[in-house]
Amino acid sequence: MAPAPTRRRRVGAGVPTNIEDVVASWVRDGSGRSRPGWLASHWYAGASGVGVALSALWSNKFRAVMTSLGIVIGVMTVTGILSIIHGLKQGFKSQMDLMGVHSLYVSQHPWASHREWYKYRNRPRISAGQYRRLAELVPFAEAMAPQERGRARVERGSEKINDVELIGTNSQFARITGYTIRQGRFLSPADIEFERPFVVLGSEVAEKLFSHTDPLGKPVLIQGMRYRVIGILKQQGSFLGRSRDVMALIPLGRFRGTFGSRRGMNIAIKVIPEVSLEEAEAELQGIMRRVRGLRPKDPDNFSINQQKVLTEMYDKLTGTLSMVIIIVGMISLLVGGIGIMNIMLVSVTERTREIGIRKALGARRKAVLFQFLIECLMLSGIGGLIGLGVGFGVAYVVDAVSPLPAKVSLFAIFAGIGFSAAVGIFFGIYPAWRASRLDPIEALRYE
Repeated sequence: MAPAPTRRRRVGAGVPTNIEDVVASWVRDGSGRSRPGWLASHWYAGASGVGVALSALWSNKFRAVMTSLGIVIGVMTVTGILSIIHGLKQGFKSQMDLMGVHSLYVSQHPWASHREWYKYRNRPRISAGQYRRLAELVPFAEAMAPQERGRARVERGSEKINDVELIGTNSQFARITGYTIRQGRFLSPADIEFERPFVVLGSEVAEKLFSHTDPLGKPVLIQGMRYRVIGILKQQGSFLGRSRDVMALIPLGRFRGTFGSRRGMNIAIKVIPEVSLEEAEAELQGIMRRVRGLRPKDPDNFSINQQKVLTEMYDKLTGTLSMVIIIVGMISLLVGGIGIMNIMLVSVTERTREIGIRKALGARRKAVLFQFLIECLMLSGIGGLIGLGVGFGVAYVVDAVSPLPAKVSLFAIFAGIGFSAAVGIFFGIYPAWRASRLDPIEALRYE
């Protein structure tokens, strides 16, 4: 039996001319008939656009790098500074935690008095008698600790540490602040009452004086006076280059015996949870006026401080700094975006004939627009990723070699990626639109 004649197919007959038809010809049901394959077609179109964009960028590597340089600088600036600010916030928060939460602080001066310091310099100091009277009258105090501070020399044999922060306080200091004991114990009420020569050392002081010895029970000299070590505090680290572990705690009476009673006293009061700080502050103001013997018309000669005073000052400072840096970064991104738009307009002109061929073969306007938009997005995206890496590298170096802490945050990552993507889309729309609107006949004539 003679074989059936082979039907010759005319070249080009039935050949799909756009990407949707190509993919639809690949996706068939059980009967062999084509079905739309919408998801597959769009996936293939996206992959094809990315591939073409990568090929175009790779063929002009130097131009792509120079074009994205503005994006790199902008993202590096934003992410690096945001990482430093994030590290500062963490360090500041830990510093505030050491002062004690839900607490009030009675002192001679307000914490935010740098502009009007002359109004407070002649205020009378808070005395030990006033502290004792206050402790009797305050009904909402969970704990109360007087504090007097100074700088002292601590010695053990040939080892000596100067400029140690020496704090005279009572047994309730640890209940108010965030300091905890790592080894030994804290000052007891009996130690305070009998003014025993006992000291609790910060971890750094203990390590320098007793590097290979258990410090508990050992003697040290503070300003030439003999003390016995009864406890070691847990390590707290440093903030802005200042160690929080170079300190020592002794009974308040011992402190006043060493430095005299002319130093100002601060009183920390931990408020019971049932009373808000605002209510406690209002009541404490009246009690303190009574303790200080003020008449109704007399102004306050003391200050009641809260942590929120320092927090508001810090937030205002870092907020202004963040805004300035973000503006500088956005200017760099704007310059980078303009550069990307200019280069892409040049690219559209250089590839006019290529666009004409694609459109003559059936490419739709949205396919051309999508390809050039992807190219712009990849230019800015690559610059953004490089900027992220450099910015985090700068933050790591700053954290390692300077007193400024720097911690990478998710916000900095998303901000860098989001800004670079937004710049690529915004400045890529016009070149992509222009490429998609080219007339195929005019484009094919272009030389």
